[in-house]
This record gives sequence, structure tokens and C-alpha cells, in this order.
Amino acid sequence: MRYFPSHLQIETVNRLCNARCPMCSIPFVPENKPDAPEKDSYKGVARAPGIMTLDTFKAITTKFKPYLDGIKILSLHGCGEPLLDGTLDQKIRFAKELGFKEVGFTSNCNNLKKDVAERLLQSGLNCIIPSIDGVTKEVHEAIRPGMNYEQIVENLKYFISYRDKHDIKCKVLVRMVRQKLNYDQWDEYRAFWSKYLRPEKGDAILGIDVHNIGGRIEGFEQMQVADYQEKMAEYNKRYQESNADMCPDLFHRLSIFVSGDVALCSADQSSYFNLGSVLEKDPVDIFNNEIFTRYRNEWIAKKYMQLEHCRNCTIAISRANKTLNSVANCS
Repeated sequence: MRYFPSHLQIETVNRLCNARCPMCSIPFVPENKPDAPEKDSYKGVARAPGIMTLDTFKAITTKFKPYLDGIKILSLHGCGEPLLDGTLDQKIRFAKELGFKEVGFTSNCNNLKKDVAERLLQSGLNCIIPSIDGVTKEVHEAIRPGMNYEQIVENLKYFISYRDKHDIKCKVLVRMVRQKLNYDQWDEYRAFWSKYLRPEKGDAILGIDVHNIGGRIEGFEQMQVADYQEKMAEYNKRYQESNADMCPDLFHRLSIFVSGDVALCSADQSSYFNLGSVLEKDPVDIFNNEIFTRYRNEWIAKKYMQLEHCRNCTIAISRANKTLNSVANCS
């Protein structure tokens, strides 16, 4: 069987971020050297930090022109903060002109200033997922150190008001990564953001449980929500009985690094394997190479726990248990 991605993820920023979240395992600079040792990388060192050039982005996205009919979503994020890319709006505009249906990204929104918001909305952006993890300054900034909670809230309010004033079709999915520090704020969070979001625009409130990315998060057991073990057990039961909720990254999502090299999945921050570059090879051929095939076959055979990069990863479990609440039903 030949697999085609329906979700394309292109990382435009790698190892650069203005937050330092405990639930993140990316070796950001300057705390880490650009060529810091990386045991999970096939090269033995961390991937070089940087921002994808506009020319490289154009070359990569153009490679997908023959496959645009089957690609539903283009996400422009990876192992860094997308709003540190000063050409992000130009990349979005090019992707839309090329024919991508829905283009969006996830952001901490600390740098979502008024001029940035206006450029993004005018570029054709279809979706933004602000990562806001509480309804109080203390909780959000404990989960995302380096952020300014009040500024982020005001940034997003302006983004929404500008969008509504100019009747721009861009949905806002405000997202909480639920964990012990913020779980008791979930209901208040939903009520707060439902006052600003609009269901007719496709807006919603997204909740996803904190996940152990590739099994790399230190202290994950102390972060996870109280019922996470029960959710894991229920997930594994569904999976064993019907192959439900198999990891979507391996079957549907193709992730590309700043360099143009292909990642195994969105948890692959290190470049586990030398899978190839879409700048040099057909991306769908890479998506069907022997390594992707081996991983898919193990999942289908209910043996994912034998895979070195899957056995301790909980992304599939968190995604299977995420909640997407229409704001019409949140207040």
C-alpha cells in the first residue's frame, strides 16, 4: 500500500524560542551549543538552529504541487517559535497562492504584536492555535516561563478584533495543554475564552493532555493529569481491539525540518534517521521508504511497543483524548 500525507508540517524555526517550558525537550540555544551532543540523532549531534529562508520554503512547498488535492492541512511549526520568523506571512501567502487549502500554525503568541497580527491575517492565514495554559498569570507563566500572560491575552484579543472587523476567514483554536498545574482551571478557561471567540468563524477551545514527546520529558509523571493512566489503558484497549487511533503522524502527517530533511514524526526533534530531503527526492517516495514502512507495519501488527522511538512516546494517546469544544457550548 502506498501512503500519501493529508497533513504536511513544515518547521520554519528550529531550536529558537522565547519560552522555556518544562514540558519541552528541545535543546534551545544559547543554553545549548549549536552542535550539542544528541544521542537520538543519527548524526550524534543536535540539528543546527536556524530559520528557514523564504527561497527554501518555496522550493519545498513547490515539491508538493502534484499532491495538493490530498493535503488538507499545512502546519508551519516544529521545534521553535514560528513568530520568530520575520518572513512567516510571506511564506503563508506563497503557500496559499500555490494552492494549499488550509495553512496554520501553533504559537505562544508572545510576539503576536498588532502589526504582526495584521500581516498574518492579510496573508491568507486560515488557522492559528494560541498555546495559553491557564487563566491566571501565575499558572500560565509557571508552565511557560519567559512569557507575559497579560500581553499574550491582549495580543490575541487584538488579533480576533482585527479579524472580525475585516471579516477575515481565519479560525482561532485556543489551546490548553492540560496538566496538574492548570487542570482545575479548565472550566474557567473555557468560559473565559468563549466570550471572545466566534463559532461562526470556526473558533473553538482545544484541550490536550500533556504528552511525553518521544519519552524525553523529564518529570513527566509529576506533570500528567490525574486520570492519565486510565486514559492510556483505555487507548491501548481500543488499539488492541480494533487498531483505533494509531499514531496519525506515521500514517497521515509528513514532517519536514528547516533543512528540508524529513522527520519520522512530530516527536522526532533530533533526526532519528537519515530519511532523505524533499529538496532532493520526491516527498511521497520518502514517506513510503523502508523505515516508514517498518514503523507502520509494527503499529498495524499491534507491536508499536517494540519500536525504539514509540514505546515511551504518548503523543498518540494525548491526541486520541483531546477535546475540541465549540465556543457556542462553553459559556
